[in-house]
Amino acid sequence: MPMQMNIAQGMRLDQKLSAQAILTSQILQMSSLELEAAIQQELETNPLLEIDESSENDEIEAESEQDNSDADIGLLDDPEKKTDIDWDDYFQDGFKDSEPEDFSRRDPDEDDWERPQSYDLDIQQYLLNQVKDRNLPAGVYECLVYLAGCVGDNGFLSDGGEAKEIEAESSGKSPLIKAIDSVLQDQQSLNKAPKEVREAFEVLRNLEPPGIGAFDLRDCMIMQAKRIAGFPKLSIEILEKHYDLLLDLRYMQIAKVMNLPVQDITNAVKELARLNPHPLSQIPASKLSFVTPDFMVEREANGSFSVSLRDGTKSKLKINDSYKGLLKTKSVNSSEKVWIRNKLNSANIFMRSVASRKETMLLVMNAIVRRQYDFFARGPQHLRPMILQDVADEVERNVSTVNRVTNGKYVQTAYGIFELKKFFSAGVAQDDGTEVSNVKIKNSIKDLISGEDKSNPLSDLEISELLEKRGLKVARRTVNKYREAMGILPVKVRKNR
Repeated sequence: MPMQMNIAQGMRLDQKLSAQAILTSQILQMSSLELEAAIQQELETNPLLEIDESSENDEIEAESEQDNSDADIGLLDDPEKKTDIDWDDYFQDGFKDSEPEDFSRRDPDEDDWERPQSYDLDIQQYLLNQVKDRNLPAGVYECLVYLAGCVGDNGFLSDGGEAKEIEAESSGKSPLIKAIDSVLQDQQSLNKAPKEVREAFEVLRNLEPPGIGAFDLRDCMIMQAKRIAGFPKLSIEILEKHYDLLLDLRYMQIAKVMNLPVQDITNAVKELARLNPHPLSQIPASKLSFVTPDFMVEREANGSFSVSLRDGTKSKLKINDSYKGLLKTKSVNSSEKVWIRNKLNSANIFMRSVASRKETMLLVMNAIVRRQYDFFARGPQHLRPMILQDVADEVERNVSTVNRVTNGKYVQTAYGIFELKKFFSAGVAQDDGTEVSNVKIKNSIKDLISGEDKSNPLSDLEISELLEKRGLKVARRTVNKYREAMGILPVKVRKNR
């Protein structure tokens, strides 16, 4: 069949995103560290954009108008396209920059928020991940979070060398946290500390790797030795009772005190070589994810929460003044002016996109804090059901926008560092009309199965009945669904294993 060409008219509706909208969408997805890199790259490639060295605040300068349309920006996407803008008047009047509206509940001083050490934060989260499925009492978990944050680069807890720093930061802390500080400063014996503090120490010191959370090297080695099956008791006794002599290699004196042959002491000391003085070195690198939080949520004295945002730079961005006069200079030819205007357009779009990112991220994070108040006030056990649409409706943004904000972003809280995605979960309806987060139900199912009699494991119906006794109304089918989603085998298979 011969091919024919025809001309026809038709109508089609296409939606094209402006340069501003595309860049804003891209920047919105960036983490704080990625934004820092993007800002640095923009500074290197666009000479019209520079850091305002006179700035003392950590805000990004933006134009006073906040409309995202290119028409309102008054700049050229097409450098050859004519415009009604009088560039001489534009530069004569100067840039009427203004601070973007701060949607946090306070105006945070970013200079007081130093970037957290990623390594320390990773260790804290690595430790807390080991207890995420345990239903620890709120007080114990609060203490554990604080202790995990006190673990230093050597795997030991902060000692007396940091006592002044700890004491300076103690104002406003809860009585339990102050009790921990007293123990770390040797001002109080752990045995006399509150029950929650003692339990938190016990939990931490039984986590992996062995030796984590020790007070010092001797304590670390004792902790490790006691967790190794069949480790010589004589070696442990030397560590516990004759550590000073051991450091001086005075084996003969140790033998004399213990009334044992020197060879026995020498052999016992050789066993200590099996211990690792650096417990953190036992953690596989693959299990550590280097995370720097994008937000910090802190509780104020009146019980409310404030949200701080890392917005990627320590100074304002502004247009380079030296280029302002070039567009009015007759010695600059038309092609050069087109290049300057194009770079000016790019610089302003970039600054607007960064300001828009800040506005949207603070809106979303504050909405999360309001809807998950119990989580931030009382701990992860009080997570409420919440979906992206809930936040989108509250902040009057598209669900896809909220998804970009929460994807890959992290927040530092009093209970550790969490990805924003953690705050979203479906709910299971209860008889009284309330809903319980499926995360809480899944954790409860895990807890029941982990503590079951392996010779007579729990069926899905029995788990449902036990959950009801805990105040959680969950159907057997729902238990089955969640169990399979978590990769937990059926009761018959668990019994045969």
